[in-house]
This record gives sequence, C-alpha cells and structure tokens, in this order.
Amino acid sequence: MSARGTAAAHAGRALVARGQEVRSAGLRLVAPVRQRAPKAPFVVVLLGVLGLGLVGLIIMSTLMQAQAFQLSELSQQSESLQIERQALERELQELQSPQSLADKAAEDGMVPPATPVFLRLTDGTVIGQPVPAEPGGAP
Repeated sequence: MSARGTAAAHAGRALVARGQEVRSAGLRLVAPVRQRAPKAPFVVVLLGVLGLGLVGLIIMSTLMQAQAFQLSELSQQSESLQIERQALERELQELQSPQSLADKAAEDGMVPPATPVFLRLTDGTVIGQPVPAEPGGAP
C-alpha cells in the first residue's frame, strides 16, 4: 500500500469508530427538514410597511400644503406692511421738512426773527443784538 492508501484506510477506521461512539450515545442521523417558510406573514408585513409609508406621505403632503398656504398668506401680509411702512416713512419725511416745520410754526403764531442772535456755549456770551420779532415782518 502506498502512503496515500494507508492514510485513507486510517481515516476510514477513525470514521467508523466515531460512528460507533455516536450510536452508542443514542444519537442518530436525521434527514434535513425541507419545509418552506410561510409567505403570508412576510406579505402582510410588507403590505403593512408600504401602507404606513403611503399614509405617512399623504400626511406630510397635506401638512406641507397647509404650510405653503400659510407662507403665502404671511408673505402677502408682509408685503402690505412694507407698503404701509414706506408710506409712513414718506409722511414722516414730509413732516420733518424745513418748509413743513415753517408752516406749522406760522400756524402756531410763531414769527421768524429779523436778525439772528447766536449763543457761544464755551463762555456763554451772546453774539448779535437781540431784537423782538414783529408779526408779518420777515418772510
């Protein structure tokens, strides 16, 4: 016998001995069970996941549409407030103009001075001769 044949014979005897040990322990070889897993639970779970996904998409779409309407409404409100703000700024500029202030002062009975007088703040001296203003005197 060759070395290869001797090794095979030795392996065969080891397997036979191992088989006898297993049988003496009360164990036996059984055929594998060829049973397919039921498909129904998988299909139910899959349909449930798809259904929940679709319901979630519909809810998200509805919420986003509602927010889009609210955004549009707030944008229109912001635009109208901007227009109102610009109108108020224009009115304020007109009221602060020198001509408007002069007209308001004339309505209140004030008259412009004929000769202006200045006060030097550093030492408190008056520069110029103060003369009382006459109604209808200077424009």
